[in-house]
Amino acid sequence: MKPLVIYAHPKTNGHCSTILGEVKKYFKSHKIKYDLIDLYAEKYDALLHEKEHYTAGGYSVSKRNKEIQKMILATDKLIFIYPVWWGSMPAVLKGFIDRVFVGRFAFKFRGKIPVGLLKGKKALVFLTTGSASWIYKLIMRNRAVKLIKNDILGFCGVKAKVCQIGGCTKLTDAQKIKIQKVVPLRLRSFLK
Repeated sequence: MKPLVIYAHPKTNGHCSTILGEVKKYFKSHKIKYDLIDLYAEKYDALLHEKEHYTAGGYSVSKRNKEIQKMILATDKLIFIYPVWWGSMPAVLKGFIDRVFVGRFAFKFRGKIPVGLLKGKKALVFLTTGSASWIYKLIMRNRAVKLIKNDILGFCGVKAKVCQIGGCTKLTDAQKIKIQKVVPLRLRSFLK
């Protein structure tokens, strides 16, 4: 099964693009085929449309989102790469989750109890924060980590590990070296 990488960052030279570059390099050196969804590059439509809003009676899934759902079903490994902005993920990634990880695909309700439908899958999340990781954990109480790990992926039955890289205000040589060390280590244990 090919891992599926979901990347949510504008095309700039920075921490997230460096992480993505290291992921690609690791896959190439280990001859691992993968799929990549670059939400900004494809100008992903992040708006949840009325006909898709299932609690209002709609349940339409666009052609592109059906393709993405098939990609998710065809893998057991998801990799997310994105920055934390205002304590959460970029809007394009939130819209992606709203439109792709929908009821009947990613979860269902038995009565009023939610049941994740993506059990057996695991995720590795690389997220970057401007503040140091320890400050983010202390002041923000790891809000962005809990959101993706528990409230979204966990809700859908996906077991997730999060690699948070802090102090990402300006990409320095020291941070590049850190990313070059951290990414292969995390990938190696994740892909076992």
